[in-house]
Amino acid sequence: MGDTKITPVETGHRIQLPAEWAAELGLDKTAALERTAAGILVRPIPAVTWNEVFREKPAMGQEPAALDLSEVSGDDVLL
Repeated sequence: MGDTKITPVETGHRIQLPAEWAAELGLDKTAALERTAAGILVRPIPAVTWNEVFREKPAMGQEPAALDLSEVSGDDVLL
């Protein structure tokens, strides 16, 4: 990957990657940026489905948590 390209830094600190680089690296909508001593490393972030996000959801407790209502009065209002 010794290929070098030059691109301007646009308003808002945006840069445009060469289309062939983005396609080869699988960069689509988002990318991870890592600052290194040599510069900025750009990595693709794989797409994740909601099923993958919730695959390992925590187990619910067996008993409902006891609510301590001793400090709540009829004057308390949630808006």
